[in-house]
Amino acid sequence: MGKATHVHPAVFGVLIVPFGLAVGYAQVAVPFLLKARGMEIGPIATVSALASWPHGWKFVWAPALDAGWKRRSWFLGAVAVTAAALSATTFIDPIAHLVLYASILALAQGAVATSSAAVDALMAITLPNDKKGAAAGWSMAGNLGGTGLGGALALWLAQHVSPTLTSVIIAVLCAGCALPALLIHETPPEKHPIGRAFLNLAKDVWTMIKSRAGWTGLLICLSPVGTGAATQLFSAVAGDYNAGEWHVELVNGVLGGVVGAIGCLIGGYLADRMNRRLCYVLAGLLTSICAIIMAFGPATPGGYAFGCLAYQFANGIAYAAWAAFILEMIGHGPGVTTKYSLFTGAANQAISYVTWLDGYGYKWGSTRRIGGRAGMLGMDVLATLAGIGILGAVMLFLRRKDATASPDSPPTE
Repeated sequence: MGKATHVHPAVFGVLIVPFGLAVGYAQVAVPFLLKARGMEIGPIATVSALASWPHGWKFVWAPALDAGWKRRSWFLGAVAVTAAALSATTFIDPIAHLVLYASILALAQGAVATSSAAVDALMAITLPNDKKGAAAGWSMAGNLGGTGLGGALALWLAQHVSPTLTSVIIAVLCAGCALPALLIHETPPEKHPIGRAFLNLAKDVWTMIKSRAGWTGLLICLSPVGTGAATQLFSAVAGDYNAGEWHVELVNGVLGGVVGAIGCLIGGYLADRMNRRLCYVLAGLLTSICAIIMAFGPATPGGYAFGCLAYQFANGIAYAAWAAFILEMIGHGPGVTTKYSLFTGAANQAISYVTWLDGYGYKWGSTRRIGGRAGMLGMDVLATLAGIGILGAVMLFLRRKDATASPDSPPTE
């Protein structure tokens, strides 16, 4: 990169806001509005599942973003499609045209998933290494904060203003948050025939995966450390704390998004000043401490609010540290978008299986004297500690292997 200029890391916190807005719209506003229209839970779940599908599969088309067109152009185009699709849903009657409504909502999610992949790539290729922690923090803050605030805003607009004004406001927000991308200087990628471009991409990705940094990074992503999976079930355990609907909406919505965003900014700051992998593991350990306090603290609405917010704060630190070490690992090669999407997919798999384990822990705890909430959060802690133990054992093995290797042995990375 030499001495090329780059934008302030905070720019990436703005660029990711359309992602948070679109996800918050699908996760918060849409289920509530469909339920208010009298739709049953089954069809609502189907719509939600269809909308979330593109986020789990974006690694399939991520290589296209590495094939020659500027990532900035991909980002701007994807945000334009996102804004248009979200705006279109405000004019469609979901009861009368459910398939059309769900399809356009899924199109919006696919487009915004593409835009987020482009933002990740731009962070990787345009920023120096000592700024990637800060950028990761701002990006994750925009993601979490945008999801909470964006979902609440979309819900309020849908309930209080006309579909036309709602669509205009959504489009203007998306466009306004995308404009700073024009400030990013991106070196055009090399042009190759499509076949050779994908061959070079495959070689680049494979070279990274088989390196020690690559496969250990993949192991960290697949581990239960720092997943923050309990957040997926906080609303379900509110009754265990005698917390009402208002507490759930505040703690897991706007306030939770703000607190999580603050954690992200702190995590990004720390990730630029210490080993980023170690920062991620320590943040995961801090999340476990918060879970222990929440598990055995008072079963009151206040205890619920404090525990949830503390957990989300610590998880924000972990998310920023995770993004920072991934950005550092993938470097500036031609396959940055594909590689980042690959590690994101692995991390999402970890979130899924730890969420299942936490749910099992709640069921197990409910049949015993410790209680469901203690069982769920206890399982979350055990999973994290087991992950830290496994990662520690792997690192210890590798260090001993290096220590016993002859001086003439080839490097392992």
